[in-house]
Amino acid sequence: MTAHVPVTAQPLGLASSSSAGIGSALDRIAYVVLCAFVFDLPWGEYVPQLGGLVLGTWIGLLAVGVMAMRTAVTRRCRILSPLHYWMLSLVAWSALSIFWTLDWDSTVIRVGTYLQVLAMVWLIWELAVTEGRVVGLLQAYVFGALVASTGTIYNFMTGVTAAQLASTIPGRVVWETYRYSFAYFNEDDLGLVLALSIPMVFYLLVSRKGSLVKLLCWLQLVAGVAAILLTGSRGGLVAAIASLAMLPLTVFRLPRWQRVFSLTASVCLSACSLYLVPRSSWARILQFAQEVSGGTLTHRTEIWVAGLEAFRDHAFLGVGAGAYGPAVLRVVDIAYPAHNTFLSVLVELGVVGALLLFALLASVLCSALQGRYLERCLWITLLLTWTVGVSALTWEYRKPTWLLFGLATAHACARRRDEPVVVYERQPRPTDEARPEHKFPIPEWL
Repeated sequence: MTAHVPVTAQPLGLASSSSAGIGSALDRIAYVVLCAFVFDLPWGEYVPQLGGLVLGTWIGLLAVGVMAMRTAVTRRCRILSPLHYWMLSLVAWSALSIFWTLDWDSTVIRVGTYLQVLAMVWLIWELAVTEGRVVGLLQAYVFGALVASTGTIYNFMTGVTAAQLASTIPGRVVWETYRYSFAYFNEDDLGLVLALSIPMVFYLLVSRKGSLVKLLCWLQLVAGVAAILLTGSRGGLVAAIASLAMLPLTVFRLPRWQRVFSLTASVCLSACSLYLVPRSSWARILQFAQEVSGGTLTHRTEIWVAGLEAFRDHAFLGVGAGAYGPAVLRVVDIAYPAHNTFLSVLVELGVVGALLLFALLASVLCSALQGRYLERCLWITLLLTWTVGVSALTWEYRKPTWLLFGLATAHACARRRDEPVVVYERQPRPTDEARPEHKFPIPEWL
């Protein structure tokens, strides 16, 4: 029996080493594909479809496939964070609403969307295990936002309005407005997508090295603000103003030449905005105060009143995930979405769903407060920007929302991984004095 032990042990060691090498290669490939997915997210959702699916969906499916192979080879998965259980609870409650929904088809579609964004969160958790990888995903989002900003400015320069783009969709009826967007992106959605990139830009300017990265970040800061103004999105502009809270929190950490450059860029941006942004966009933006005080915010207040009436009849369970539009049809003539994420969740998922959402947001905020100064500034500013922006948009199921949830969770755990770990040592016995010291670090995979 003993003669066969060395022979058996050697093939096992080779197999284990081979599996580890393949798993490591698949891990790197999956992360690159995930970066491509995040890069595509700010602009690729509305590009022309390939085989019935947009490019981002194909990239996401590829990432899931590679990740599934890596998991099968390595047989390792990370233990979920407590924040993930809040996300799972919200999605589970949305799925349960199938049993009492007012519109079964809408609820099924919404639950399917939730499952897709959960898969994205899982990919981020499995692949962004270090702070460097989390920062890489933030960088990919900023570069993707730069594509959307550049495309919006290009459409403005060529005179192609968002209404002209939307009119090319069969069956789509739009009225002409002098607002600009990229591809078929809704102007208000694009405004918030770009606003979310601004805190990331300041974080990367302080934390990352490399002239090319910093140059692209500065370009996105200037182009992003200009594109937000061109969209004519009042909610996007308010969110962008909230996102600029990151500037005074981080400017003292920038080199002196970058401080001077930031001041010069701000002055130039203001001058160019006054000169280039059309009067129609400025007129719409400047009507915001009047709309808040005595207007309807483009009929949003009427939609909100109709939603509250539906909530009174379904306060505890809600009308069902995705069923806000059918629920308000008896008050308004079109099945409008809520145009307010918090009201949408309250009406569709009831008090239970609203509590789950607020518990998730509170958990993300508490996790951010425990971080280091720069990370704390980043995530608090991002949460503030998101909260301001989604107050006029239905974003509880959108990919950028769940990207923030996934990245915040991964960043918190990656930060803890970089902190000093407790090292356990055993006192050497007299016979062990010549032996090296043994340390038992915390394992990376649990």
